[in-house]
Amino acid sequence: MILARTGNSLVEDALRDALVTVVHCQADPTLVNEAGMPQHSDRIYAVEEGLAAELTLLDSGAFHVASVTGGGERRIVFAHAAPIEWDAILERFDIAGYSLAATIPSDRAKLIGLVTPTVVELQLNGDRSVISNLEKNGDTGLSSRKTDFWFYGPKDRLNPLAVELEAWGYGVDHWLDDPTGVVLTREMPVDFSTFLELTPILVRAAERHDVVYDGWETFVVRPVPDLVDPVGDKPKSLLSKLFGAKKN
Repeated sequence: MILARTGNSLVEDALRDALVTVVHCQADPTLVNEAGMPQHSDRIYAVEEGLAAELTLLDSGAFHVASVTGGGERRIVFAHAAPIEWDAILERFDIAGYSLAATIPSDRAKLIGLVTPTVVELQLNGDRSVISNLEKNGDTGLSSRKTDFWFYGPKDRLNPLAVELEAWGYGVDHWLDDPTGVVLTREMPVDFSTFLELTPILVRAAERHDVVYDGWETFVVRPVPDLVDPVGDKPKSLLSKLFGAKKN
């Protein structure tokens, strides 16, 4: 699992050009599950906040760039303009069941690649955000419903895209003008496991045809059948202002 502060030019420049340190929060083997994920991560979050506060006081030009969890540890990545005495700082933190150590990455390019989300990962993050908002409205996402997907680009590129995605159950709902686009529709549940399968297909299809995939809209479906709210109609769409949904 990777949490990264991408999209911020100051942070990205610092990650590329400044000093970089990785703080390793290594869990005891008894705290690591079968998937390699360390447990009691709330203990680590407090340390992340404490380290950020310490570095602010040092005025070292430090940025918390990313946190990477897996392999029995959480790696907290910092970029900083001035050298930092990490051993002295880490001695002031104690996490039950964890050991702390700071290292300098030997392969900067590999680290940047690790903490920089791919297009698919960014879209999945948007999908997760939309699904979370559906859940807040009482929708588990498990019920199948009409779901619309928005693509923009020249029509001579969108046509073959639509043909390709027919194999995955998508049909043309309507075409768009100014800018040129197409809305494809599909009957489907909208839980996250569904999008784990479909989002890579949609993103890669859009890349192959050199068009823009702009997210999706659907309805809130609550457990009581008569409580069904449309959230895909403009301009009243609940999802239209959410990251990952169609942008008006």
